[in-house]
Order: sequence, then C-alpha cells, then structure tokens
Amino acid sequence: MKIVSIEPTPSPHSMKINVNEHLEDGETLNYKSGDDLSKAPEYIQKLFEINGISGIYRVIDFITIQRRPRIDWEDILPKVRDLLGGATNEAIEDIFAPSSQSSEDAYGEINVFVQEFRNIPMQVKVEEHDHEKRFGLPERFTDAAIEASEASDNMLMERKWVEKSPRYGKIDDIGQEVVEELSASYDKERLTELIKAAFSEDPEQLSSDKQKNKVTLSMLDQPDWRDRYATMDRMDPTIEDLPVLDKALEDDRSSIRRLATAYLGMIEETEVLPYLYKALKDKAVNVRRTAGDCLSDLGFTEAMPEMILSLSDPSRLVRWRAAMFLYEVGDESAIPALEKALEDPEFEVRMQVKMALDRIQEGKKAEGSIWHLMNQATKQD
Repeated sequence: MKIVSIEPTPSPHSMKINVNEHLEDGETLNYKSGDDLSKAPEYIQKLFEINGISGIYRVIDFITIQRRPRIDWEDILPKVRDLLGGATNEAIEDIFAPSSQSSEDAYGEINVFVQEFRNIPMQVKVEEHDHEKRFGLPERFTDAAIEASEASDNMLMERKWVEKSPRYGKIDDIGQEVVEELSASYDKERLTELIKAAFSEDPEQLSSDKQKNKVTLSMLDQPDWRDRYATMDRMDPTIEDLPVLDKALEDDRSSIRRLATAYLGMIEETEVLPYLYKALKDKAVNVRRTAGDCLSDLGFTEAMPEMILSLSDPSRLVRWRAAMFLYEVGDESAIPALEKALEDPEFEVRMQVKMALDRIQEGKKAEGSIWHLMNQATKQD
C-alpha cells in the first residue's frame, strides 16, 4: 500500500489518506483507540502506534485518520507517510514545517448528546474524539423521569441519546454550559407538562413539547438570563425575527448569542448576512465559529470579504473555517489573503489555505459546501 495524496476533511481533526489499494465492494474497517486490534491488518496496528491517532476508518481507496486534538498534524502525518510510503501531494508537502507558536485554543469540536425519556432530559454526554464525559442534571429532572417511567413497560429501552449541535471549547466547560442551558429551558412547569404527556396515548400530546414560541423584543428584557434563554430555546426563526435575533446578539450571555447565531443560519436568505458578520466579530470563539459554520453552510459568495478577514482571527478554529469557506466558494479576490495565510502557525489551517489557493489558481470551479449542494438539490426536486 502506498499513499497517493492527502486531503483535509470537514473537520480539522480528521485527514483523508488516499491510497493505491482498494478494499472489496462494501468492505469497511473502523477502529478506535483502545479497541482490540489483534485481528486488524498489520498496517492498522502500526498506525495506532503513532502517538496522536485516535481513530481509523478504511473504505474503498482511502483511510480517514482521526487525531487527538492536542497532538499536531505535523507530528502525525510525516510518520504516517514514513509508514505507508508513497508520494504526498504538494498541497501539504511544503507546509510540513513545525508551527512557530501555539494557538490559544488547542481544543476543537465537542459533540453533545442529551439522554431523553419521552422528551424529558436525563443526562448530558460530551465527546471529544475518544474522550467522553457525562454530566448529571438537577434533581427535578431525575424526579420527572422516574414519575414518567410509570407510563412505560420498559423505560431503559425507551431512553435515547439525542445529538445536538456541536460546540467549541473545553470539554468540561461545554458540559457545564449545556447543563445550565437545559436547567434554564426546563422549569418545573415544563417538566410537569412532559410528565402528563408521557401518560398520554395521543402522539400529538407527546410531541407537544416541540411546539415553537413567537419571541418578541420585550421578552429579551427579562433580567434573568435563564428566562431569556428559555424564551429563545423554543423559537422558530423566520426572516421577520431579524430584529429579535439582532438584539439577542447583544446579550451578555454567550449561550444566547450562540443560539441566535445558529438561528440566523437557519434562515436561508441573504438578509441574514449583516447579522452573521456581527456574530463573526463576537468576543466568544464559540459564537464566531458558529457564525463561520453558518456562512459556510449557506454558501453565499457575498460573505467572501468577511471570511477573508477571518483568516486573521485569533482562534485557529475560526481561521480554519474561513479557509474551508474559501476552498468551497472563494475566487481570485481571495488570493492575496490566502498567500499571506500560508504562514499561519497552525498546520491544519495552512493545509486548508493551500488547498483553497491551489483550487483557485488552477481555475477549478467552486463547488460550495456539501450541505449547500444537498440543500440546492432538495429545492430542485
């Protein structure tokens, strides 16, 4: 097996290694750190001996490697290259130089899950690649779940993990933040309603908690951030809500600003762009990164100047997202900024910048983000 090329993926913690050998149709190999590798292919076993590799997914003619967030790619990829052999594409060959400095946010994407029983939250789970941590909720959640369990023949089988939007930050901070947000959104009255719904045989009653609220500007004047968050949490955003979302972007609580930013990304109109630009300059990195995600998913080329500016953001998470956006939709106007960004101290940013620069200079058509392409295809059907 030899390496043909190496490509970035939608996550800065994963890298796609294209190889010259194919697996049989339908065959896949999937391993995580700590798995029993005694029956795994020898090259898989040797790859896991490289410090920093936390997961390997092998399919068709490529291998996707996941890294631990605090181990740099420039410490991993040369060893992968030495192990597997073969050529690597120029897009990474000339950016293997070690980082000149360390970024302030070595952490990255945190996956969030909430365990629910008939819409009643029970506990929070956060994952950062191969590291998982769980957080308990206040006692009223446990009491509500126990009371509602009398309506079920098998509560344990009905429990389910519901995946939420990813967050960006330190795993302990994110876990505590989600607990605080759930505590704000589910007061005793709401939990009581959910308990009653659990005993109902009417499916509409069971799904009544999914109903959305109309939020007004005055609702965001409530002095307790928990009340403001609870109001926002059940919002169904439309373009008419832009004044409300704009006000929420001024909130002193980053949870509310992040939620407002995510809602803006759900409104597929160019009118949201000035508000997302505002979020892109927020003091909290999780708000800025969420804004970058939204702009990338929407795929509006009008956002290019703002994303070019984000190549200089203090957070490597935001810089990487900006480079990914320019890879997806950028044109020649981005070349000077991309050339300057080739000196970024972070490997994954430099690599994504180089991929964007190569795509533009070679005259290849901008395809847009995967989400944007899927969304456009759905509209055409």
